[in-house]
Amino acid sequence: MTQPALSRLIGTMEQRLGQPLFERHSKGMALTAAGELLTPHARLLLFEMQQAVGEIDALRGLGTGRVRIGAVAAVTRTILPCAIAKLLDLAPALQVKVLDATDDQLVTALADREIDLMIAPPLAPHPDIWPIAECDDGDFYAVFAAAAHPLAAIGDVTMQQILSQSWAMPPAGGAPRMLFERRVTEAGGPLPHVGVETNSIGVMLACVAASRLLGWLPYPLLEGDIQRGAVVALRVPALTVERRFFVYSRRRGSLAPAARQLLAVLPLKAAIAPDDKPVGHQR
Repeated sequence: MTQPALSRLIGTMEQRLGQPLFERHSKGMALTAAGELLTPHARLLLFEMQQAVGEIDALRGLGTGRVRIGAVAAVTRTILPCAIAKLLDLAPALQVKVLDATDDQLVTALADREIDLMIAPPLAPHPDIWPIAECDDGDFYAVFAAAAHPLAAIGDVTMQQILSQSWAMPPAGGAPRMLFERRVTEAGGPLPHVGVETNSIGVMLACVAASRLLGWLPYPLLEGDIQRGAVVALRVPALTVERRFFVYSRRRGSLAPAARQLLAVLPLKAAIAPDDKPVGHQR
């Protein structure tokens, strides 16, 4: 649109709403309080229009469709690849976009409509998103060390033995680190020294494999390095923490056809009623 046409359109909207939507000043424009309130509704309307057009195009055979899925690292390496393979076998023209991120990053992406669905462990209640199904597969966190670490030759390792060591850990304040610290505190132990702090799983694995540091990650992320003989999982019952996974969507708006197709091929245990929520929050 040209600038005059856009100005007339904004003026018409403001006249119909009886409120100014922008403050005009010498350096440009800024949203008023009314404009701020209208913005999320406008984004939702635009998103729903795009979903409607996509569904109609798919019915006419004009569109290929797209699904945007976000998941925590372990899920992107276990549950998701098989589901995507099944989806593309059914609909080869679909495009799948995958976001591999932490719980908090996924929540933000889903609420901001950057992804259509997310798969994550149980989350604290959120005003904009909710769980719609539980996955049939889960995993567990495990303590790990270099294959040559002195503790690698021990059977059941005690909390006292591992908490006296230095660790490679994800950043403080994130869900995995908070869960680890809570389990250590519940077991009555002091928090250990963190020698390396990184949000990179690869860096964490490499540092542990090359040193006497200990680490704590979901077991599926360790399997490749365990098979190569770089690290071993230690048997520490108090820090062997099982995880369940749930599929989350936004509370408002509809799912695109491609997202519904993905749901149909995911290994799901049960659908969840809107008023239900997962128990055992891990935050």
